[in-house]
Amino acid sequence: MKIARNLAMMMVCMLLGIMLALQYKSVNYNQRMASLENKRLEELKEEIIRLQNQKNELQERYQKLEEENQTYARVKAGDSEAVQQLKNNLLKARIFAGLEDVKGAGIIITLDDNFPWSVSYYDILDVVNELRASGAQAISINDERVVAMTEIRGAGDYIMINGKQHRTPFVIKAIANPNNLERALTMIGGVVENLEADGLKVSIKKSDEIIIYKFVDDGTSIRTDLLTPVE
Repeated sequence: MKIARNLAMMMVCMLLGIMLALQYKSVNYNQRMASLENKRLEELKEEIIRLQNQKNELQERYQKLEEENQTYARVKAGDSEAVQQLKNNLLKARIFAGLEDVKGAGIIITLDDNFPWSVSYYDILDVVNELRASGAQAISINDERVVAMTEIRGAGDYIMINGKQHRTPFVIKAIANPNNLERALTMIGGVVENLEADGLKVSIKKSDEIIIYKFVDDGTSIRTDLLTPVE
């Protein structure tokens, strides 16, 4: 009788253990499924947002192309206002590309050697990159206009800029809000502090009118013979 009771208790314990194990697996499974569903829901939300942004960009692009198409149609019809608009757009494009002389308020930075330390090309790059990051709309180095294809590299005793040899001092001009540019350059731990820590002479001057001359290409700096527009 005692053996039968023990067997019965053992069977009950086994059944309870199996039931608990199954319940645990069921809870884990449900939690995993809920987690996967939440993850999938987040992915779908992100996809919807991405597609919505893409749709907005395409709508803006379509609108711009439609406006351009209407402008071309007006030009073809002899509309003088449309012709002027095209000329203005072309001028803006040339200014953006650095192919026009420009003027405006800005800042002038002069870098010079301070024996035995000398200005290197990466010192100039540091300044130019900071100016770009701070909103400079036009930059020149020793009156060489900085454009997309401009190279700044060391070459022996010289620094090459737009294929031309230059030596110190380097006068860097930038057109933008002068106060913003000065703050960006002279912040604690910024470009000017680092240059001076390296022993270089650095001077900064704000100006209400800076003239930056256009980029002059001799045919070697900008080449497009290997480029084909994507239709």
